[in-house]
Amino acid sequence: MTSRFQGRVSITITLATAIGLLVFITAGSVLGVGVWLAQKNTFSLLSANADQAIGAAVRQIEQHLEPAEHQARFIARRIERGYMDPGDREKFGPLLIGALAAAPQVEAIMLIDQDLQSFAAGRDREKDLVSTNEIDFSNDPKVRASMSNISHGAGWGAPIWNDQYKKTYLNLAAPVMRDGELMGAVVAVVSVEQLSSFVDTVGSDHAGQRFILYGRDHVIAHSRLIDGYPQGSSEAPLPSVSDFSDAVLAAIWSDEGRYELEQMEMPESTDGHVIQIDDAEYVFVYREVAGFGPLPLTVGAYFKASDVGEEVRRMMIALIAGVAALLLSLVAAIFVGRRIARPIVRFSAAAGRIRDLDISQVEELPGSVFRELNEQSNSFNAMLGALRWFELYVPRKVVESLIKRGSADESLSDGREITVLFTDIVGFSSASENLRAAEVAAFVNAHLSIVVDCIEAEGGTVDKFIGDSVMAFWGAPEEQADAPERACRAALAIAEKIHHDNKRKQALGEAPTHIRIGIHSGSATVGNIGAPGRLNYTIIGDTVNIGQRLEQLGKEIHPDGTEISILISGDTAGKLGPGFAPASVGRHKVKGRVGEIEVFELRREEGS
Repeated sequence: MTSRFQGRVSITITLATAIGLLVFITAGSVLGVGVWLAQKNTFSLLSANADQAIGAAVRQIEQHLEPAEHQARFIARRIERGYMDPGDREKFGPLLIGALAAAPQVEAIMLIDQDLQSFAAGRDREKDLVSTNEIDFSNDPKVRASMSNISHGAGWGAPIWNDQYKKTYLNLAAPVMRDGELMGAVVAVVSVEQLSSFVDTVGSDHAGQRFILYGRDHVIAHSRLIDGYPQGSSEAPLPSVSDFSDAVLAAIWSDEGRYELEQMEMPESTDGHVIQIDDAEYVFVYREVAGFGPLPLTVGAYFKASDVGEEVRRMMIALIAGVAALLLSLVAAIFVGRRIARPIVRFSAAAGRIRDLDISQVEELPGSVFRELNEQSNSFNAMLGALRWFELYVPRKVVESLIKRGSADESLSDGREITVLFTDIVGFSSASENLRAAEVAAFVNAHLSIVVDCIEAEGGTVDKFIGDSVMAFWGAPEEQADAPERACRAALAIAEKIHHDNKRKQALGEAPTHIRIGIHSGSATVGNIGAPGRLNYTIIGDTVNIGQRLEQLGKEIHPDGTEISILISGDTAGKLGPGFAPASVGRHKVKGRVGEIEVFELRREEGS
């Protein structure tokens, strides 16, 4: 069925139709439900209002308490790193006072050492003053217990009652470590009064009564605690929920008259239930927030259900319908998008491999039911076939270099120090007379595969094949400081592989292959050589001629029957390092060169 409709469907029409349907389904459904319920829904959802109220309260509480932690951590790190000496009161005191100024919600901030001696900065809100003083906590068992249990990270402690000020405080302790040992702790103090006042102010934009419980059983913030909790004590720093003066909040965990919120779906992080008190129903919504003491904080609010119950039910219908329409549109959009994007992604990945010249790993693109994408696949596959032929004729290194450098005009020929290598099979013309054309081609291709693999393994560029001969060079397109050594390693690798291949041939009763190799290093012209419409990246010059003459000189220096002849010039031999043992075979005259050159036979150094 796919092949029958390939290329017949327009992607433009498909996208326009899909987007139109999505807009119609989403907007039409939401609009229809909205019009139907518009006259009945006069204010916002209770669930949304509750979640917004709780979410806003949680965020604001974090913003209210976290500065205390930040200031304590900052001062502790300054002491640990030696930037501040607590003993220097003239400098340390202003640092504590500055920390209070940066965090108005903090009542006091102090450093308590291991001897439970404290240097503190505190504020007097009635007099609007900030001062420093020293406090001895050595006789305070709670402070002693807190210091003995302090960890290696800042943490909020349990609420503590202060008899002197008749207040309950939250405290954050940041340990001060030096060389792995505890020096003391920086403690930031926040009063419950301030927290209650802050929560009441923050929640003024939302209906209902807001509160914060410490755990589930004690009230830590409420509008009725703005003036403090005078009845507090060391044993009971916070009022109990069950005995709290707010009768509705006191019944929050009561089982009598309780039922769950079945008519609305609360957000995952928010819980809620309904409590019936006398003839009224109250909706409680709350969320646990960890990280501000040994017990989590329960941030919540309650509302009178009779005020908003009917509106909640109606708005939930609209919410469910809108979500359903949105989900339906989303599923359709994803399905259509994936169908359209799949061939585009494949095309992008294949184009990336072509960009990296990794053509052998590129697969042909499948057809598509969309006309434009099908034409794209067909064009790409035709281009891929042409590139596969192209990479058989042009060295990949040359193409990569030209791509990096730009157009052909930017890759003009220039002089370069290079090393050239020539190989040739001894007596190939005579041996091939008795072979069929297919056998000649198979023999030459197998031999050239061995030679080319060894050359490319050493980063060489194969310039051309001349019958059974190979011309290769190093030092271009990229400069290679060790070009002579690379060429000589390639020659020795060729000799080793030919030697092993000859053993295999002898075992099969076939004639062995004898080859000659010539290597020379020197200056040559490298670059694009040829006519404007037909260029060849190659090297020309006297260096190339000498390399070829050295290969031919092997006929004179080595007797018939020599398996491998490797001759290198003195210019190449003089640039070789350890691992090579070139042996001089004297000075020789080479054709086309005035005078003689010193010639060496290349050998591998023993033990390398």
